[in-house]
Amino acid sequence: MTTTSERPFAGRIGGNQCFTISDDSAENRKILEEQPDAAPLPSLRASVHLSGLLVCENWKMAVIEGLGACLLTFTLGAGSSALTSAKASEVAIGAYAALLNTLGLSLFVFAAGPASGGHLNPSITLATFFAGLSTLPRSVLYISAQSTGAIVGAYWLRLGLGDAYFPMGVIPGCTVDPTLVSPGQLFALEYMFGLSLVFLAFGVGLDPRQGKVFGPSFSPILVGATLGLVTLAGAFVKPGYTGPSFNPARCLGLMVAKGNMQYHYVHWLGPIAATMMNGVFYHAAPPYIRGKPLREHGDDMIQRALP
Repeated sequence: MTTTSERPFAGRIGGNQCFTISDDSAENRKILEEQPDAAPLPSLRASVHLSGLLVCENWKMAVIEGLGACLLTFTLGAGSSALTSAKASEVAIGAYAALLNTLGLSLFVFAAGPASGGHLNPSITLATFFAGLSTLPRSVLYISAQSTGAIVGAYWLRLGLGDAYFPMGVIPGCTVDPTLVSPGQLFALEYMFGLSLVFLAFGVGLDPRQGKVFGPSFSPILVGATLGLVTLAGAFVKPGYTGPSFNPARCLGLMVAKGNMQYHYVHWLGPIAATMMNGVFYHAAPPYIRGKPLREHGDDMIQRALP
């Protein structure tokens, strides 16, 4: 007899924390010793303990993140490369980019969510770490895998497209015109757009209370919709600015393959600052109360914030 593998992980996008456990049994406590982020808000000591680097399951899940980031970068990169030379109005290009991001991210989160949590983006992984939903070892493994996967996906895209790989030299969401956009302006835009994206993603994809509103199966679609919304908002906000990066691993891969790393450090500084601020808000008003029991819901255990 075989059973479905459901590895508990509090930082899973699209699960609304249905896949978490409590410490109310010896079996669960054994899992939590090995994987503290199987439950929300582990202790700081447990979150940063490097023993997680020796857990085979974390490596397996990181490989899925790397593969997903590779395919996501290749697929969405192909679409954005075509947009740079498309003969269409700016409004049509922006609408196409938003639709591509919405559909692409939603489907990839659906596909990777059960296996790894469906982050596929260092910004999401950093946000779950600062919010206490992911441990340091897992976060390091995920971000390393996401970055490596994005680079591999971008080089595969360049191999296939040849001279058609971003032929105008512009990578939407990554490159800017340095004569029109300064590093400080780029940071301000990346920080606020990144904070908006993470705030929305947490609200629709990581808040367990939303499970009662629309259920865990709908949240990946809403996470994709948040990316589409912010894409539309930032597409034409400033001359020389090609839109928010959202995913520093994606920009890393596409820019490395193009050989243009202009201002790329800002694509990391903005999300890091934004996710740290989101973590402050999350810990100020978390959807959990430490020490409260888990409430049983069918076969799953869903963490609730009880009055």
